[in-house]
Amino acid sequence: MKRNKSFRYYIILLIITLTSFSNSFARELSDQSEVSLLTCSPGEELYSLFGHSGLRFKDPKNNMDIVFNYGTFDFNTPNFYVKFARGKLKYKLAAADFERYKKAYIYEKRGIIEQKLNLDLASKRKLFAAILENYKPENRFYHYDFLFDNCSTRIRDIIEKNTKGKITYPENKNTPKTFWNLLDHFMQKSRWIYLGIHLILGTPCDIEATPYEYMFLPDNMMHAFADAKIINKDSAVPLVSSTNTILKETLILETTVWYQRPIFIFGIIAILGLIASLFYYRKKKNLFVIDYLLYGASGLLGWIIIFLWFFTDHQATGPNLNILWAIPIHFPLTLIFLARKNIYSYYYFLIMSILLLIVIGCWYFIPQSLPNAILPFVVLLLIRFLYISKKLKFKLAQ
Repeated sequence: MKRNKSFRYYIILLIITLTSFSNSFARELSDQSEVSLLTCSPGEELYSLFGHSGLRFKDPKNNMDIVFNYGTFDFNTPNFYVKFARGKLKYKLAAADFERYKKAYIYEKRGIIEQKLNLDLASKRKLFAAILENYKPENRFYHYDFLFDNCSTRIRDIIEKNTKGKITYPENKNTPKTFWNLLDHFMQKSRWIYLGIHLILGTPCDIEATPYEYMFLPDNMMHAFADAKIINKDSAVPLVSSTNTILKETLILETTVWYQRPIFIFGIIAILGLIASLFYYRKKKNLFVIDYLLYGASGLLGWIIIFLWFFTDHQATGPNLNILWAIPIHFPLTLIFLARKNIYSYYYFLIMSILLLIVIGCWYFIPQSLPNAILPFVVLLLIRFLYISKKLKFKLAQ
């Protein structure tokens, strides 16, 4: 009986909470209202590695304190992983009570910096009305783009469209930066994530970004807002009226230790592969099991690059010049030619050797930031191509 009463109590409490939350949406912002940009520090997971942004509406008179953010998606979406991989998964605008929002970041040991926006009441009300229009079920979903349309740029855009006057940002007096320059700062500690991102993203990240485009990253948008101004006909006021640290970051992101870094591991593998190749060459024996693994892996990576480049909506995944060494036809053609060992096999491995030699020689001149950590692996591919072509040439000469 007590359990039933307790259950009914929580149900009633939940209904009251949801009702009050819903009713707060229906009210117009009062003269006590505040609008703030929340910038959240990076987390441990890949999706949180670059930080996050939220838009807070606080109105004590209406008993409202809500945070909106554009960085959520529905795991129950049909074919979730297929749509995610193809860039067709729609992200959505979500709303949460501020205290609930804050608790999530306390749990993750991440920081939150609040910048109160210096908006007049008319702009606050217009902005709130626009965000509520966006929040309608038929409007809240959008096609996320990592570089150009994400949880930060959406907030920037809706603020600009609904603020009286024009928002201007300071000129960038620093050295121009590419998208890679902006991203690499957040990936320096996790070297495997650094490698993975550099393998799947292509030449669009090597383009020089404009200062306005810097704001696809939450931290950069926070810094841009700090020095931005609202320009009206006869006045110019700061966009941010005050800055407050709501939560201090306590999370310490671990740096990948040297012996676990990809360049060290691939370096060891390359050295062992070279030693094994020399040993088996002198013994006049083959070690094709290594080649099945090497060329199978590089070929599969090549097909992934092709898929992300041509068959998805991601703008940053193609063109991708990693395909110059991760050649898709390695899987299955290389495996087939390994088995046949004829004149065609010889010329195939010889041509691939020359191609890889050119790629390695031009590694630092290719117009894309190819990851150095994978270079020992590519060198090992070349060693094995040379080994096999030499063996086939000797066999065919007999």
